Amino acid sequence: MKLSRVHRVKTGDRGIVAFSLPDYAREHYAELIRKGQPDDVYDVTIERPRRRRTTGPGSQNSHAHGHAQQIANETGHEMSEIELIAKMRAIKRGYPYSVVLGLLVPKSQRDISTVECGYLIDEYHAIAAEMDIELREE
Repeated sequence: MKLSRVHRVKTGDRGIVAFSLPDYAREHYAELIRKGQPDDVYDVTIERPRRRRTTGPGSQNSHAHGHAQQIANETGHEMSEIELIAKMRAIKRGYPYSVVLGLLVPKSQRDISTVECGYLIDEYHAIAAEMDIELREE
């Protein structure tokens, strides 16, 4: 069970962490408790919510896709190829990835933050500059 944007409940003890479960997750959590391990141990990840990349007209997402399309049109490559190359190159900037069978696999653009999308856009700018392509900022 993965929960997003849950509220912390202050316990008064830094060694005890509590979160308020949203209504939609309560039944699932109750089921986890019923099926609990004998030692009642769980894997937990705690991190601050990331600001997701923007979408829609005039957004970061449109900006990145527009650059990928322009580069693809200028080079004759498929847009998906340009996107993959840009993501692979953006890993050095901090673009997220996983390791699969020993290879770095960039994460889907759907799952990235505004900062990570900025890395991708920076990489499109670098690719265009290397290939002497003038990008239109639309």
